Amino acid sequence: MENKCLIVYESIYNGNTEKLARVMAHKLGCRFIRTKKALTEDLSQYKTIGFGSGIYFGSHHPDIFEVAEKLDHSAQDVFLFSSRGAPILGKYHQPLKNLLVGKGKKVVGEFSVRGYDETGPWVIIGGGNCGKPDEKDLKEAVKFVQRRLPQYCVPDYYKKIGKKSPIREGFINTYRLFEDNKEVLLKGDFVTINHSLCNGCGKCLKVCPLKVFELNDNKAVPQKELDCTLCRLCEINCVKRAISLHYNWRDTIKVAIRHGKKVSL
Repeated sequence: MENKCLIVYESIYNGNTEKLARVMAHKLGCRFIRTKKALTEDLSQYKTIGFGSGIYFGSHHPDIFEVAEKLDHSAQDVFLFSSRGAPILGKYHQPLKNLLVGKGKKVVGEFSVRGYDETGPWVIIGGGNCGKPDEKDLKEAVKFVQRRLPQYCVPDYYKKIGKKSPIREGFINTYRLFEDNKEVLLKGDFVTINHSLCNGCGKCLKVCPLKVFELNDNKAVPQKELDCTLCRLCEINCVKRAISLHYNWRDTIKVAIRHGKKVSL
């Protein structure tokens, strides 16, 4: 099914909002485009659009407003997000929200985090909100779209499997289940690949520093999943969202023990 979700953003200072747009888009499996690109597209084809930018003098970036102004009055869901220097969001989203509601759009959620700011008096101390948005903020952004837009998020089918097989060195467990009368084929446990989504692009082979993956019949398989260090590069870079990691706190300790004597990749 063609994805009917899109994220439009502007991020001109430290890339704070772009980080949010990127992780949200990955979870939703949709495109994230800057305002200049959005102005050239027919946005009426999307059922849901996210609008985000930094907060500049009390509201979103002017280019976000320009895109919103060009929307027609068709029924669409929208969500707002931002990065800001202030400790609280306050009414910073209200001007854009008013415009979108006036266009007949339904606001299904709002999300905002503090972002690194080195303007005005912040320059005296080397910047405010240093390191923001951080990993915790990005995870919260992912949780936000999971809660508000679950229809676009790929389910973690591995969690739906009842009885799982023991994980063995050099052996890849295979699981099959059916959803909506379609078979879902999974390979691996610690590192799980949904073969119903994998297109065999090989990106995971290129980004994995521990060479966990191999290609078999044009599909990626986690041949050495016990070597995984949980860096998540494979998961982040898989455009088909076919890879998911599954572990508990005991597994994280086993990672340290397994690789404890290594001195280099």
